[in-house]
Amino acid sequence: MAKPLLSSAVATTPHLALAAAAFLPLASPCPSVCRCSGGRVYCNDRGLTAVPEGLPPGATTLFLQNNRIGDAGIPAGLGRLNALRVLYLYANSLEQLPAFLPPALRELHLQDNNLRGLRRGALARAPLLERLHLDDNSVSAAGIEEDAFADSGRLRLLFLSRNHLSSVPPGLPPGLEELRLDDNRIHTIPFRAFQGLPALRRLVLDGNLLANQRMADDTFSPLGNLSELSLGRNSLAAPPANLPRARLRRLSLAANAISHVPAGSLARLQALERLDLSDNNLTSLPRGLFDGLGKLSHLGLRNNPWFCGCNMAWLRDWLRRGAPPGLEVRGLLCQAPARLRGLPVGDSYG
Repeated sequence: MAKPLLSSAVATTPHLALAAAAFLPLASPCPSVCRCSGGRVYCNDRGLTAVPEGLPPGATTLFLQNNRIGDAGIPAGLGRLNALRVLYLYANSLEQLPAFLPPALRELHLQDNNLRGLRRGALARAPLLERLHLDDNSVSAAGIEEDAFADSGRLRLLFLSRNHLSSVPPGLPPGLEELRLDDNRIHTIPFRAFQGLPALRRLVLDGNLLANQRMADDTFSPLGNLSELSLGRNSLAAPPANLPRARLRRLSLAANAISHVPAGSLARLQALERLDLSDNNLTSLPRGLFDGLGKLSHLGLRNNPWFCGCNMAWLRDWLRRGAPPGLEVRGLLCQAPARLRGLPVGDSYG
């Protein structure tokens, strides 16, 4: 039997290795100031003033938050990262939306910058964008140009919390599902402000300057798919009229100036599960207010000056015999008369 030519194999092994290496894929580049792992590029918290050069072309998520990047620090190369889906640029020094956005971008985080507005066409380079976070900036109503969202047909979530808005932005994308406008300066909402938003499910307006007389009676009625409406920390004297009935599950009216709830104002909100009327000026509630709310599971009534007189006896009876099974009622304590102060309303009558 012939012996294997070991010496020949050994001699050719280095050449085979070199030849094989020529066909191996090259590792994607990674800037020295960043860390790259599995499509994610971490360049956050580095004190950067510009987006690093040499980013891997296959990056899908880019972390650039907590730096000092300004408008001049956004290179054209950023727009050529065709695989990028998520971009974190919050807590930087940007004054406008980046001029160069990747075409496949789905999620853009620009919270805590110095943005003052949104120009027409600013989002044209990111037509697939679904989530836009603009919280904690200085965006004003005047700074949002007409048709600023015209190129954002796929936008689903828009966060504009803690800005300088005095009104609801116009021309919102029709596919929007969640809109956060809390902690702004919105004082007036005209009737047509929320028209053309058939997909909207969650609307947060806490911490504004809203009062009943500055909202049209049918402000919210066009929102047929709305499941959550939050109006806490405003100046409402009563619940808004004509709330959307079909799918509303959560309604927060906490921390307003509500002193009365008109009879029938909650009628036919048959999907309602959570209602918060805490921190208002309520002394009583009209008989039968909660009739028909068979899905109600949480009822917040704390920190109101409840007067436990005869006109509240119906509520005791409802809590004992008519309330939905498992209903959690929070903070329903008598504040007057003095002899009943601190007692739960359900225990305050004989």
